[in-house]
Amino acid sequence: MLEVKNLVKYFGIKKVVDNVSFKLDEGKILGVLGKNGAGKSTIFRMILNILEPDDGEILYNGEKIDSNISDKIGYLPEVGSLIDSYTVFEQCMYYGKMKSMKTEDIKNNMFDLLERFGITEYANMKIKELSKGNKQKIQFIIALLHNPDLLVLDEPFSGLDPVSVEYFKKIILELKEQGKTIMFSSHIMSQVEMLCEDVVIIDKGKIILNCNLNDIKQEYSSKTLDITGEISDSTLRQISIFGRVEEKEKNRYIINLANKERINDIFRLLYTSNITKFSVLNVSLNDIFLDKVGTNYEE
Repeated sequence: MLEVKNLVKYFGIKKVVDNVSFKLDEGKILGVLGKNGAGKSTIFRMILNILEPDDGEILYNGEKIDSNISDKIGYLPEVGSLIDSYTVFEQCMYYGKMKSMKTEDIKNNMFDLLERFGITEYANMKIKELSKGNKQKIQFIIALLHNPDLLVLDEPFSGLDPVSVEYFKKIILELKEQGKTIMFSSHIMSQVEMLCEDVVIIDKGKIILNCNLNDIKQEYSSKTLDITGEISDSTLRQISIFGRVEEKEKNRYIINLANKERINDIFRLLYTSNITKFSVLNVSLNDIFLDKVGTNYEE
């Protein structure tokens, strides 16, 4: 289990991570969401022991993360960390040695993974000769090279074509089945919804939502109404007392109630209106992010 407790980090006088706490159980996948600059990558780097927190602690299976524990963690960074002048083989050797691997194990694991990704012919190519998508594959291979128990993937699908995205998803789900513990960030909500059981939403360094994905979607769905009809301005103003009213198109409104128990109040207010459709709407993770942060995530 990964435990992040009351984590705080300053860059100068700016607090970029503000009292962040969450848990990630073994064999689970956690999605970490937030706009650029929210603090996601900083949290990842503290988990990896790259940055030292100013306050709080991070435990993996009850132990503080040190160099020995770090060897059990695989990391795919958002910003490329490959050395352009190295070949793929040299790059894998470099990172494998950093993870205390034996030379023979590095070779065997590297060729197994290159074959799995269908790019064995790249072993002796220089990093600078690879496309952005293939560089991302090499970064993923490096993250898996030492068979880590915990994977931290920062925007793992960046630069990939749709076929490669689907292959990455398949591998991530296979790793979960093997009992690996995975946390990742992504700007594509559909990927998070497909892969993650739990989500953490971070805004301006603070956690504003930490929950099971299915539970929060059910909660929001029961509070979101899709109404079509002729509704007077005065009635809309009364409805807005109970939640946010958004006109999607002429005479069609999405109403996000603060409390699902207010649905009967909405019925009463609409009694004299000419309503042609009234339904409870299935919400997306992006809708939830919009409600919590105030802006769309997928921008």
